[in-house]
Amino acid sequence: MTKLISPYGTTKCRVCSSSELTSVLDLGSQPLPAEYGNTSDEVLEVFPLHLRICKHCGLGQVGEYVLPERIFHKAYPYLSSASSTWLNHARQYACQMRTELGLTANSLVLELASNDGYLLSAFQGLGVQVLGVEPAENVACIARSAGVPTITDFFGARLSRHIMSKHAYPKLIVANNVFAHIPDMHDFMEGISNLANEDTLITIENPSFTVMLQKTLFDTIYHEHYSYLTAHAVRQVAQIHGLNLVHVDKLSTHGGSNRYWLSRSRCVDFTVDATLIEEKQAGLFDPIEWAAFAARSDASIKGLRAWFLERKNAGDVVVGYGAAHKGNTFLNAVGKESKNLLYVVDASNEKQGKFLPGSQVPVLSPEQLSCANPTDVLILPWNIATELSENIKKFAPTARIWIAHPMMRQFKGN
Repeated sequence: MTKLISPYGTTKCRVCSSSELTSVLDLGSQPLPAEYGNTSDEVLEVFPLHLRICKHCGLGQVGEYVLPERIFHKAYPYLSSASSTWLNHARQYACQMRTELGLTANSLVLELASNDGYLLSAFQGLGVQVLGVEPAENVACIARSAGVPTITDFFGARLSRHIMSKHAYPKLIVANNVFAHIPDMHDFMEGISNLANEDTLITIENPSFTVMLQKTLFDTIYHEHYSYLTAHAVRQVAQIHGLNLVHVDKLSTHGGSNRYWLSRSRCVDFTVDATLIEEKQAGLFDPIEWAAFAARSDASIKGLRAWFLERKNAGDVVVGYGAAHKGNTFLNAVGKESKNLLYVVDASNEKQGKFLPGSQVPVLSPEQLSCANPTDVLILPWNIATELSENIKKFAPTARIWIAHPMMRQFKGN
């Protein structure tokens, strides 16, 4: 039987330590989303994937069964720069922050979980000093080869002290789509606090748990995401470490994300209270809304399962586009019917030639999309469907394009 590493996410809240966690959605036992198989018959270890919510701070969370060192290993397969959507998002953010903070050649931008350097490269292009922290060695090497100075380590209080011994206080600390990946949120926030003076701005960008519940984004639940953020939870953990939540931006990424601004000295603006009120009104603390989310999630899973069977009975050739983590959650929730995918294509060299965890579907390059003359292409990372649909039209122009979220539909473009 799989053993828990700690009670956090199962019987104890990661932010407020409350023992009042309520079950919201049980997705069964699933493999780690980044542990790709090397053969079609390789059986991977699985762990319970069970979403719970804290009644007090509204943090969504799953249990700890493996250490981050296993999840973010030396051959981590996700590369942010593989998506033009994310590159554009990075450039826009860099320009915004340069204007907001008056960044110059003497300013330092520190990014935590900097991946392949895609965001810090945008700041470098604006003439700003940068430093990245990335625990996955293969990804950090890519960043360094692109000229982005990168520390290969897990960030926390210990590493923050090392950084401070060698660098001045950063003008900007960026934590994009990483705070949810941290099992010990207090150690991570303590490290951020150690590096922040009165002039430092911290931005934390992550999918909104409230939006996830409203839009039934259950496929963003996977083992890498220990936590699902709310303004209530972020404000509480920040305050414990001497920082204030001063502003919240609403973003369209991942179906609906928040960018939380933290500071020691800035005044709290209207967006904070507005977001806190919005979360309550959206049913963040309402068990009826949690049950409705679970019911819709189940219907979505059943819908994709039925679609696979329909395509099989019709003799259609179905392939996938995008070996995304969210796709792995969806396919593993569907079960054996997901094996009706002949293959999936993905732009990441780290994934090509391997097999999706659980479903064991082979991963090919995008140029191989049409090798089996598919009649239908299922886009798994629906959040970048517009971008991927253009590639599908290029490589498999006669194929029908589909999205399974929130229910099965043929994608015609935005």
